[in-house]
Amino acid sequence: MFKIVALIAALSTIPFSAAASDLPAYPFVHASGTGATSVMPDVGEIDFEIIAHDRDPAAARAVVESRIAQIRALAEGLGVPAEDVEIRDIRKDVKKGTDADGATPGYDLRSGVHIKVADLSKWAGLVGPLIDMPNLDGFATSFDTTEREKVETELVALAMNTARRKAAAMAKGAGMKLGAVTAVTLGDLKNLSRAMGLAPNDTRYAGSGTRSAYNRKDLLSIDIIKLAQPVDMIFRLK
Repeated sequence: MFKIVALIAALSTIPFSAAASDLPAYPFVHASGTGATSVMPDVGEIDFEIIAHDRDPAAARAVVESRIAQIRALAEGLGVPAEDVEIRDIRKDVKKGTDADGATPGYDLRSGVHIKVADLSKWAGLVGPLIDMPNLDGFATSFDTTEREKVETELVALAMNTARRKAAAMAKGAGMKLGAVTAVTLGDLKNLSRAMGLAPNDTRYAGSGTRSAYNRKDLLSIDIIKLAQPVDMIFRLK
């Protein structure tokens, strides 16, 4: 009802030619709806960096390579396929000297790691040792479902049903009947798992690099995915 009243008021201030070109040439009502659900994830991913600092770049590289070997061994022991463990190229940054006169430079060597976990029963067994492993920092976790396409289809149907109910109520309030759908648009799928709004289902920690900089409970937890799909619909009135 409110949308219809607002539309009539707006039309009174628009030249007929402009209104005719921008709006349908028949009575209509616009309604929006949102479909929401919570899904238990069955796939997880964790990203982090291996970081080593030393005045001797060879020594720093040796530390990074040692951690890479430990990470691969940990994943292999849990049955995580080798192709699901991605180790990125080692990067080297030269830092100003830390000695008294600042003459001797230091070297930061870094390598990014991305691990996909297709069996979440192995999540704690993988993430726990990684949190405790030295030289690892910048942890980020995210979760998803392999049923995402099915879930999104169901959310669209829920949202459209909600919009249709609203439109029917507005049509009844205006003394008219709801006709056929003439337009449907989808808004962006919203992930509400971490925060209200458009926040991704992603936990990131990039603190001082000390073990106390990380919330162990958050990194080990597997979060339910909360999704919301908005739609906008236009119906003919009769």
